[in-house]
Amino acid sequence: MTGPRRTLRRLAAVALCLLPVLLPFLCGGVQAKGMWSVVAGTRQDDNWYIDQTLAYSTHNKVTTSRAVLKFVPGPGSALNEEVRECLDLNGIVPKDLSYMLVFVSADCRRDMLHFSSMAFFDSEDNVIWRQQYEETYLIAPTADTSTGVISDYLCLNRPGFLDTLKKKKPFLYLFPQAESAK
Repeated sequence: MTGPRRTLRRLAAVALCLLPVLLPFLCGGVQAKGMWSVVAGTRQDDNWYIDQTLAYSTHNKVTTSRAVLKFVPGPGSALNEEVRECLDLNGIVPKDLSYMLVFVSADCRRDMLHFSSMAFFDSEDNVIWRQQYEETYLIAPTADTSTGVISDYLCLNRPGFLDTLKKKKPFLYLFPQAESAK
């Protein structure tokens, strides 16, 4: 009786350890529909949305976090033009670009963001182009920019979020649709 229980406990521990590694692969077919909450915006009507975050806590502090972000470029914005130019340089016709999904992880201890995968979609939710990034491709978030706001959101560095931090690790936190970044 102790043998099967011990095996089951070990399998559960291994499954919990593998979940963060397998999550990006399991979410690879994620469509850009669901409970999206505005995280950051720009003066040119660009918007970043977040769907869900998986974070790990040590001593009630988030150390790493993963999420699926959705970027909807504002019409005629500078970032929209940059994205379209990059797609054009890679031989992709960006005329029907509607949004992009980004798989991101945050190292909250080092204050670094890693965008592991980006997928660009047209208005009918068809993938226009997909880009994978190496683990060494890290971005240092800058305060008062979209990357800074996203990093704060993922690391729960916003007022009131530390009160919601779960005691057990890992935990899954779904952000309500009505909540928006200020």
